[in-house]
Amino acid sequence: MVAVTAILGTLMAAGVGLLSGSGAQSRKAGADILTGLIEQARTTAITSRSHMVLAIAEPGDLPGDDGRCRLGLFKIEEWPDSLTSSPVLTGVLLNRWQTLNTGVVLGGGDVDGVTNPMDGEQVTINYGESRNHSTKVHIIAFNACGGLHYPPGSTPIAIRIAEGGYRGGKLISSGRPGAENRLKIGRVTARPYRTDG
Repeated sequence: MVAVTAILGTLMAAGVGLLSGSGAQSRKAGADILTGLIEQARTTAITSRSHMVLAIAEPGDLPGDDGRCRLGLFKIEEWPDSLTSSPVLTGVLLNRWQTLNTGVVLGGGDVDGVTNPMDGEQVTINYGESRNHSTKVHIIAFNACGGLHYPPGSTPIAIRIAEGGYRGGKLISSGRPGAENRLKIGRVTARPYRTDG
């Protein structure tokens, strides 16, 4: 009986280790996807001399909701002089929406006093051949010089990539200590870098 209990304890400990490892790997993959899309957006903004938007769609923002976050790159046809309340942009989706792994969320809340775009107002983007698609999303926008254009301000922004999910359209974080990665995006060059060590 003691031997069976010891074996079961060892198997359970190994299983917990594997599960926590897969969460960390999913977070890292999410951070890598986000970093790659930020770099692609700023590079395309510079080479095309136009505004680019990285759109962050949470579950319920797009049709065919499967409970996962999606990221899309948009070339904005004309940036408005000012974004009023309930802002609307018109753009071209450059590639398919990228889906983050199940169990990975982009959470709100400032990061060490740095503003998080997930806490800001959502922006409507109209896109498609005849602008027949429309979605409300959180955005990060880059200007033609490759700098951060939106959210407005003069300070960097930061995003939390955490373990969790969505229930009833609301984000639920795992709450596990250390179960998040953090990206900070500079204002002038808008290059992302990790701040979680």
